[in-house]
Amino acid sequence: MKIDLPDSSDIKSFRWWEEFFRDPCITRLTILGTLIGIIGGLGAVFFHYLILGIKYLFYGATSTDTFLDSVLALPWYYRLAIPAIGGLIIGPIITYLVPEAKGHGVPEVMEGVALKGGNIRGRVAPLKAFMSAICIGSGGSAGREGPIVQIGASFGSSLGQFLNFTPEDKKALLAAGAAAGIAGTFNAPLAGIIFALEVILRKIRLHNFAPIIIASIVGNAIANLFFPERGYIFDIPTLQLVSYWEVFTYLGLGLVAGLVALFYGNLLYKSEDFFEMIPFPEFIKPALGGLALGLLALYVHQVLATGYPVMTAALYDNLPFYTVLTLCFAKIFATSLTLGSGGSGGIFAPGLFIGAMLGSTYGKIVHTLFPNSTGYPSSYAIIGMGAIFAGATHAPLTAIIILFEMTGDVKIFLPLIFACIVSTVVTNHIQKRNIYTTKLLRRGVDIDSIQDTIVLEEVKVGDHMTTDVITVNENDTLLEARDIAQKHDFTYLPVIRKSSKEMVGMVRYHKIMDGITDTYEEIHVRAVMDPVEIKVTENQNMFDALKIILEHDANIVPVVSERDPDKLVGIISRNDIIDAYHKKVNTGLPSKSD
Repeated sequence: MKIDLPDSSDIKSFRWWEEFFRDPCITRLTILGTLIGIIGGLGAVFFHYLILGIKYLFYGATSTDTFLDSVLALPWYYRLAIPAIGGLIIGPIITYLVPEAKGHGVPEVMEGVALKGGNIRGRVAPLKAFMSAICIGSGGSAGREGPIVQIGASFGSSLGQFLNFTPEDKKALLAAGAAAGIAGTFNAPLAGIIFALEVILRKIRLHNFAPIIIASIVGNAIANLFFPERGYIFDIPTLQLVSYWEVFTYLGLGLVAGLVALFYGNLLYKSEDFFEMIPFPEFIKPALGGLALGLLALYVHQVLATGYPVMTAALYDNLPFYTVLTLCFAKIFATSLTLGSGGSGGIFAPGLFIGAMLGSTYGKIVHTLFPNSTGYPSSYAIIGMGAIFAGATHAPLTAIIILFEMTGDVKIFLPLIFACIVSTVVTNHIQKRNIYTTKLLRRGVDIDSIQDTIVLEEVKVGDHMTTDVITVNENDTLLEARDIAQKHDFTYLPVIRKSSKEMVGMVRYHKIMDGITDTYEEIHVRAVMDPVEIKVTENQNMFDALKIILEHDANIVPVVSERDPDKLVGIISRNDIIDAYHKKVNTGLPSKSD
C-alpha cells in the first residue's frame, strides 16, 4: 500500500491527517481502533469510579465489597427512599433528553447497526454514563455491561460520522467501541471481541476484525493501567468434575437455566408493560420502580445494585439453600422493577447473579441426591452464571468465553459448553426472540429479517437503477398523469420541468384521482404535486432505498445525481431491489462498484 507523505504546510494545517483518516482502509481502521480502545478503556475506568462515587454519595459506601454493610447501617426509611430518589433524578433526563439511555442499552446499539447505518447520537455516551451510574449507585438492580457497550459504541459511531465513513466502516468502529468497553470493564479482551461479533454485528467479516481486536486489547490494557492488581473478576474454587456421569447433571442445569432465563426476560418486558399502563407521567415512573425496589430490598437487601459480593458468597457455597433460592427469584423481580420502570443499566450482571443463585440451588439438590458422583454446589453456581446469560441472549459463545475470562478456570469449559448450548437451544426453541431482540420487536423492528437484507448495503443503487425513467411533466393534465400511472402501476411519479429537465416534485396516484372532477376540468400536475420527499443518489446503497420504500409505502424511489440533487438520473423500484438481493445472495458476486 502506497502512502503519499505530506509536505510541511499540510502537516501544520492538519489537512493531510484529515484526508488520511477519511480513507478508511484497514490500516486506518486499525489506527482508529487503537484510539477507540484508549477511549473505551478510559471510559470503563471512569464509569467504575463514577458508580463508586454515587454509591458513596447515597449510602456512604467506599467500595463494592462494603456496599451492603453501608446499606444495612442506614435507617429503614433511607433504604426505602434512596432508589426512588435515584429514579426521580434520571427520569426527566431520560424522558426529555436521551430516550436511548432507557433500559439496558444493547438493543439500541443493535438497532444502530441494523437500521441506522452505524449512527448513534454523540450525546448518548456521556448521558448514558451518568444515568446508569445514578441508577446503579442508588441501588438499582442493573449492571455495567449494557451502559459501557452503549458508551463505547456511541464514541466509535461518532468518530465514524465525523470522518464521513461508509455505513460498513462506521459499524466496524461502533463494534470496536463496544468491544473496548466490555474488555476494559470485565478484564476480558477475547469476550469483548466475541460480543461485538456475535451480538452487535451478528456476522463475521475480515474487514471488521482489525479495529475490533485492536480496540478490545487496547481497552483492556488501558483499564489495567488503572487497576494494576486486578485479577479475575471472580476468584473461585477450582471446579471439579467428579465423574463423567456428571455431564448429565450439567445438561439438566442447562435445561433449567433456559426456563429461568425465559422467565427473566419475559418478566422484564411484562414489567415494562405494567409501568406503561400506570397513569403517571413518564418521567415519574423510574421513581415508582425505585420505590418498589426499595420496599423489596427492606426484606432482601442483597438484590440492590450489581451484587458481586453476594455472587462470590454463592460461588464459595457460603449461602444456605433457601437463601439462594429466594435470591434467584428476588433478583429477577428487582431487575424487572428497575429496568421495566425506565431505569438505565445492563442485564448482564443481574443475569450472572440469577445464574449463580440458580446454579447453587440446583447444585445443592443434585449433590444431596448424588453425593458420590457430583461436585459441590459452588461448581454448579459457576456454570449457572453462563447458562442464564446464554439462554437470555442466545449468545452461547460470548457466555462461554466471558465466564472463562472472568474466572480463569480451564476446567469449566466442558460443563459450561454443555450447559450454555442446552440453555440456548431450549430458549430458542420456545421463543425465537431473546432479551435483546424482544425490545426491538416491540418497536416493530425484526432484527433477524433485517439481517437477511443487510447484504443490500454492499450493492450500489447506480448499478441496478432503471435509467429509462417514467415521468410526468408539471404542465401535464391530471388525466394524462393518470393514464401514465395506471399504465406502469406506479403509486408515485417523478414530476419534471420540461425546459430544464430537473425534478421539481413527486405526485401521488391518489392525489391525481382526487383532483379529477366530473367536469374534466384541465387541472395540471403542478397543482397537486408534493415536494420531493424521497430520493437517493446513485452512490447510495440499495438498503437505503429499501428503507425509504418501506417507510413511505412507495413503489419507486427517484435517483438523483450526486453532484446535482435536482437532476433525475434514474429510478429504483421494489422489483429492482428484489432482483439485486437475489443476485447478491445466490451468486455472492460483488456489485459493479466493488
